Amino acid sequence: MKDWMIDFAEFAREELPEDSAERLIGLLRPAIRLSAAEDGESVAGRLGGLPKLPDGMAWPSLPDEGRPMSFVAELDCGVLARYEVDVALPVAGTLLFFATTDARQHQVIYVPRGTAVAERPAPDDRVEVYAELPLAAATEPTWPPRNHPALVDVFGSLDEAEDLVWHHVLDEDTGEIFEQQLRLFEDGGRDGPPHQVGGYSDGLHSPIEAVAAHAAGTGWYGDPAFQEEACQWVTLLQVAEDTRAGMIWGDGAWLIWGIRKDHLAARDFSKVHLSVQGH
Repeated sequence: MKDWMIDFAEFAREELPEDSAERLIGLLRPAIRLSAAEDGESVAGRLGGLPKLPDGMAWPSLPDEGRPMSFVAELDCGVLARYEVDVALPVAGTLLFFATTDARQHQVIYVPRGTAVAERPAPDDRVEVYAELPLAAATEPTWPPRNHPALVDVFGSLDEAEDLVWHHVLDEDTGEIFEQQLRLFEDGGRDGPPHQVGGYSDGLHSPIEAVAAHAAGTGWYGDPAFQEEACQWVTLLQVAEDTRAGMIWGDGAWLIWGIRKDHLAARDFSKVHLSVQGH
């Protein structure tokens, strides 16, 4: 068993019946959690600041209005390659993430290693320049939320997973259920906003895989085409609101970028899907 899985596997086996625990453990995916880098830590990316764009590349803007987007994040793929994760990121180069201030429009740019780049000033005052926050990385386990399509493949349906896992009763006297203990386990392992590469995203509404599959023209839960399409999508980057960088998108919203596995393999970042999820 991988090191990043051990604590969660022990927790699940203590709290759930053997069959349910093993099925849930089998669904675990490694993600790279990104947190504020401390002195001496390897920097795997950053939030905010000014982007380093390739020479001759225009600042990303809306094609119809010409309104420039704001720079949100940079990932150093070479550093991230040192960490186990469930997505096939480039092994070198950088990924740049831009979005409008309302986070409704976006662009992701891949800059291969060796490309000549230079820090670019914001083109005008319509751009929000966020405070720069260097990020360190660590591999951590992630598990599917209660409405994730992956649960259907393993448990047969979301309702069955609900009964066998999330609503499994731990204490008949108090009515305590597994979901409550899982929340305590999760909160105990977190420090700061949950920025993340890969794994299961922490969507507050629907998983990015479901949102992207539906946007691609499939139906919804129960539609075989939806289930098949959802399995093709992965989390590229999740950025939570972070007051240290001045990133507030309204009512606790998070930005979650998803990408199809085949597009990621082809290094085609033109069809990335951005989901804005808040309360």
